[in-house]
Amino acid sequence: MLTLTQMSLEITFSTASLGVTNMAISYNTELLDRYIAPGISEFTTCDAPDISATHPEAPHWLANHFLNSVFRGTFKSKFRQYAFNQILRAQVAFDDYQEARSLTSAFLAMGKLDNPAIREYFRAISRWESCLLNLQIFIDVMNKMKKDLQDEPVFVDGDGTVEQRAYGLANAAKHFGSDVFCNRHAEENTVPLWLTNSGLKTRSIEVTFQEIAKLVAEVAAAADELQDPKAFGDSA
Repeated sequence: MLTLTQMSLEITFSTASLGVTNMAISYNTELLDRYIAPGISEFTTCDAPDISATHPEAPHWLANHFLNSVFRGTFKSKFRQYAFNQILRAQVAFDDYQEARSLTSAFLAMGKLDNPAIREYFRAISRWESCLLNLQIFIDVMNKMKKDLQDEPVFVDGDGTVEQRAYGLANAAKHFGSDVFCNRHAEENTVPLWLTNSGLKTRSIEVTFQEIAKLVAEVAAAADELQDPKAFGDSA
């Protein structure tokens, strides 16, 4: 049960205004960074590129895969499962990336440094997290397929590649609850990951917007191929 009963809460009110309308409000940067998200008071730009034009079949990958599997050829055994789930995660990650990019732009347009659009900020963060989590699942499934093919994994722990760091960002979001429970985060880390002018950051990992776009594009290229089993040797 989730309850605040018998929980001791320390609340500090700095100012209060009653009966005032049409008042421009600005907040101290320290308050914004402490009570909303680290670095939000300095976040002013996002250079995540639009990649929709380079993958026009992205909205149709799953449907194309179904039709190609029925009328052209299908993957055999477990590879059918691997292919389908990679396409699924690619399509969701691609959509999440495009929406996260749009929501981030909306946040920047609607708010000010001293009075940010808080709702839009966390709408954007949630889509970035979803994009990363679906990229992580894609990598897990691809690694299983690579193992069956006796191929090397997508990355090796600690190799510093964008795949490894993006995977780490996803872990930060996925395990934030247990990390808080185990006191792994400082008090000022109110969220598992946050936005910076270069990209997404956690307490120990950073991936640029350009790097995320490149990774999503690589996953999209794989889905472009996987949507037609006939193009692979392991089809019937």
